[in-house]
Amino acid sequence: MHTFIRHNKMLINKDYLDLLKDNGLDTFQALRDFNGGYFLKKNKFRSVARIELGDRVFYLKRHFWPWRERLRSVNPLMRKEDAKNEWDNMLLLNSLGFNTMTPVAFGEKKKFALSYFSLTLTENLYEAEKLEVFFPRHFKPSLDHEKINEKRAYIKKLAVLARDLHNNGLNHQDFYLGHVLIRQEEDKFFIIDVQRMHKNRTISLHDKIKDLAQLAYSAAGLGVFTKTDLLRFFHVYTGSDKLTPDNKKLARSIMLKTRKISKHDAKLQLRKKRSRGN
Repeated sequence: MHTFIRHNKMLINKDYLDLLKDNGLDTFQALRDFNGGYFLKKNKFRSVARIELGDRVFYLKRHFWPWRERLRSVNPLMRKEDAKNEWDNMLLLNSLGFNTMTPVAFGEKKKFALSYFSLTLTENLYEAEKLEVFFPRHFKPSLDHEKINEKRAYIKKLAVLARDLHNNGLNHQDFYLGHVLIRQEEDKFFIIDVQRMHKNRTISLHDKIKDLAQLAYSAAGLGVFTKTDLLRFFHVYTGSDKLTPDNKKLARSIMLKTRKISKHDAKLQLRKKRSRGN
């Protein structure tokens, strides 16, 4: 478990305090105004920067909400996910025994009790790669018997991860293969990009279907998963080797949601293409 201390109006992982001090990044203002590194994403509401401190790599996420969004955040149903959500979810995952990003620092500024700027700093997951890259790299057809068994073991591991998340009342909401990393030497999966993850006493069927459909959609375009692979995943997830009437209904709902995600994504890609053309 990590130990955090309050320092310069931030929460900082004790193991990283000296490193941040040495680089002049142990204050909220320093991280807020930091212009170094490489921007992976940047718009008027959010930025993600990759920064190097010596031989170590970190990711700095910064969120800024204008007044309209701040006022909307009073209503929980209209609240935007920010750095606080991701920070809390990282700590929650750690407490439940799931592997995720290493939380380094968190800071937040408020006006009239409403957050308007928040940030998180996390360390890179070294020697880990996204499953959307890992599976095609290791399991392109044709596979020998050993590779088939290895692939099945990873599919089982992914199904167990999804089941354990849901059994703990967690739904990721962006549960794509690009948001699960593997460190193969340690045989560990890591869950990333958890700012939209929610915790409830029990997870709704709607949320289960959404998470599983997102996995199915991200797997469909890789060209390495067969119908048998998907069925194996489903059997492990449900804990049943038989397709009961309820499980058949669940499978149909997942397939329907997967098609909806595919259509929605196609529309977004077309819109982006037209926008670039203008």
